[in-house]
Amino acid sequence: MTAIFKAYFIKCITNLHAGSGDAAAGIIDKMVQRDPVTHYPTINASSLKGGLREHFEGKWGKGDERVSKIFGKETGDTETGTHRFLNADLISLPVRCTHKQYVLSFDKKLVGLVNGKVANILGAGKKIFKLTVEENANNIYGTAAQAYAEDFALQPKAFINPFAMVTGLIEEQFATFTNSNFESLVKNLPVIARNSVGENKNLWYEEIVPHQTIFITFIGTARASKEFDAALETDLIQIGANASVGYGLCKFIPITL
Repeated sequence: MTAIFKAYFIKCITNLHAGSGDAAAGIIDKMVQRDPVTHYPTINASSLKGGLREHFEGKWGKGDERVSKIFGKETGDTETGTHRFLNADLISLPVRCTHKQYVLSFDKKLVGLVNGKVANILGAGKKIFKLTVEENANNIYGTAAQAYAEDFALQPKAFINPFAMVTGLIEEQFATFTNSNFESLVKNLPVIARNSVGENKNLWYEEIVPHQTIFITFIGTARASKEFDAALETDLIQIGANASVGYGLCKFIPITL
């Protein structure tokens, strides 16, 4: 049977570290996962599925048959689950701004990639973004005066919902950047210094995806589970590492196109 996919926004309520296992030439000890083509931050399908499985094992019980049915069995049995999980792609990144502390941001390349993937998975004519992004300008929508995000000047524009549907995610302002400027922003994500546990008290440095970041993912199945769908839309779900210090709390928001 052919899987029918549903799209979800994932909003990071707290900072997220879905680790890649890589280090950056001794500067950053733990890097986040990135798309191999765009190099934008991402959540790999395995990390997403693992976080969801752990959440539902805690909610329903590890031995609950609903868990093994949806996610597959973890024993030597090769039986797979009914649901298929795809990578989570970046939708918008918060950037420090002189207007209201931060502004959610994206660029023309991101818009094209997301809309293209949506059309391929959900059907021709479907899209997430309706906004046409200027290629050679950094703009801020929803303010009457020039603002600055990091070191980039943003020209004011009247607010318009950038999405093709009502989402509640961007209601007051957002920014668009040239491709090169946005690539610079996503390349230099925040880095947090943390203390090592045990006898070694040296600091180590961890790259994070900041809270308020928005991703999009797709979950497909030919056998829908109303209990799974309902919980996915209401629960806070932890994804990635460092749950004990509050990392990775995410909200899944279904997308209706």
